[in-house]
Amino acid sequence: MLCTLCSTNLPDGSQFCLKCGQKLDATAQSVALATISAQPTCDECGNSLPRSAEFCPRCGRPVVATANRSALGPVLPSDFERPQPLPWPRLQLLVVLWLLALILLGAALWVTTSDTAVAEQAKEFVRWSHTQTIVDGALPLNARSFSSREFTVPRGALSTSVSGEFSETPGTTGKAGKTNATAKDRDTEIDVLVLTDAAFAIWRSGYSTQTSYESGPVATAMINAPLPAGGGVYHLVFSNRSSPRARTVRATVLLRYKSWVPDAVVHLKDQFWSWFGL
Repeated sequence: MLCTLCSTNLPDGSQFCLKCGQKLDATAQSVALATISAQPTCDECGNSLPRSAEFCPRCGRPVVATANRSALGPVLPSDFERPQPLPWPRLQLLVVLWLLALILLGAALWVTTSDTAVAEQAKEFVRWSHTQTIVDGALPLNARSFSSREFTVPRGALSTSVSGEFSETPGTTGKAGKTNATAKDRDTEIDVLVLTDAAFAIWRSGYSTQTSYESGPVATAMINAPLPAGGGVYHLVFSNRSSPRARTVRATVLLRYKSWVPDAVVHLKDQFWSWFGL
């Protein structure tokens, strides 16, 4: 018979193992020595083993007797369930998905960093680039007065700027019936400013304040005013405060900004927070 712990050959009728002291049960006592009459071999390398060998002299694997292998089999390392490789169709699918993800990431980086016509069209398609008209037309300016246009930059806006051009309309008539656009007339210059909502309240009261853009006294000019990232309320001001004459200014000014979030999503989010009074 064999010991169920160390597989030592024991005399018939033994109740304890002579080598390890393991108590033998009825099943072990019923195992005949005839079951191991064949020459044992190593399960790992197939090398022939002496009957008393406990380890394979070639690979060092522990030796378990044939009669006891069926009982100890589930705990042998060679019988453990090894991880199976992924099926080929599933592996192909994973490779394709990774390639698509890399292609999409590369395309997104190109669109956001490129200034080509195709990239600009793609930005417009996904609403990455936004353009809003602040003013487009003629603005009457009274003497010692100003005209302003309020505009809002949404929260989360990036690369925000105000751009455009303005000029005084030639031949505008003042109160005295004389044209303002004469060579000697130094009173044809206006001042264009971009102010935050708080700064506009201060400036309107007659005090100097910090401006986001100021053209200085000019008759015509191009506007290119970068604004800080983030949302806010601003005012585009055409000032005629320094002139005793009324005049008309023609201007085309646009607000440009970029945003990852579509306008509809931002609008829904604002409505959601307004329901809770936030």
